[in-house]
Amino acid sequence: MLRDKLVPLTESKVHAQLQELMGRLIETEEPFAVWGAGNTGTAAVEYLKEYSNGKLEPCCIVDNNPSVWDGEKMMSPDKFFAMAEIPKILLVCVYVADQVVQQIEEAGYQGEVIVFSTSMLSDNKEVWRFYEEHMPELEELYSILSDERSKETLEGFLNCIRSGDLAYFEKINGESTEKLLDPEILKFTPEEVFIDVGAFTGDTILEFLELTHGKYKKIMGIEMDQGNYGILRETTSKIENVVVKNAAAGSESGRMHFVSGHSESCYLSESGDSETEVVALDDLLQMQDVTFIKISANGLELPILQGAEQLLRRNVPKLSMYASGRELWEIPRYLKRIVPEYNVYCRHYGYGRQAMICYAVKLMDEERFDDGCI
Repeated sequence: MLRDKLVPLTESKVHAQLQELMGRLIETEEPFAVWGAGNTGTAAVEYLKEYSNGKLEPCCIVDNNPSVWDGEKMMSPDKFFAMAEIPKILLVCVYVADQVVQQIEEAGYQGEVIVFSTSMLSDNKEVWRFYEEHMPELEELYSILSDERSKETLEGFLNCIRSGDLAYFEKINGESTEKLLDPEILKFTPEEVFIDVGAFTGDTILEFLELTHGKYKKIMGIEMDQGNYGILRETTSKIENVVVKNAAAGSESGRMHFVSGHSESCYLSESGDSETEVVALDDLLQMQDVTFIKISANGLELPILQGAEQLLRRNVPKLSMYASGRELWEIPRYLKRIVPEYNVYCRHYGYGRQAMICYAVKLMDEERFDDGCI
């Protein structure tokens, strides 16, 4: 049973580290910068300001995404590293922190780099209460996971919540450069038809091209944010058999508002500041032969799958998507109900509860993993 693998529920180790960091920054009044304009960075900045009564505010925010640069406080890495007086403390507030830390080191930054996880921000006992209420669903998920590493990943994920110790994430983490395209699970052929939902600026499409050595049938990238879409279009403009669409995906086609300007963390919301077309994947006539779907939709992955139910039943495409909160068990449950032959895997990449990935693949006998687990 999954419950037997869980460590005792204790005070959060990482939350205590956050309190120590805040006290130090307030006492020294040392200028600091934040790397990350997405959900993690935004939550970190708001938390620091609120719980220090406005005393802790970064002098600048750095991000790799050009669509969020404003020429002043939101800046590119090049501009940050060229500052006359670079802040000597840099909080890395992205869940794939290992990639950013490497980038910072390669730039020759001489200051202190602190990885800042969203796990620092909340009372782990409060967070755990939600998962405790859904232990039957988690036990069901544990029983249907298709390999031992998936089970170990779920154990480590929950144990990190129960202890507030990021070492559990470090133990289960895969290479963050492989997130959503894990080559251990996803095997591609030259006949792939790939739909990238939440294509951002084209990063996953470029990684897909590398994994397939440029041999595929066609690709569609769907991105709702205008800034991200502009970069996506430029990124893919010279790649053959790639089309991009400025839209969101959902359970049915129509139009919705969304919150823009959050780098890769834009999300649908009726109170959003922008409007976008929403398309059900079942309605994409030019992609009816899809073989692989990747979804990054900030908690709306399940409705997108529901809008692709005909495609899933007919084609049984390979699937890769974020799955946090209720979607952690609701997505596998849904997939196994409509396509029982799906094999479901969990992997984790990074330093946040939002970093859990669900894969679903229909494997032929000759495609079994070397260890015999399916």
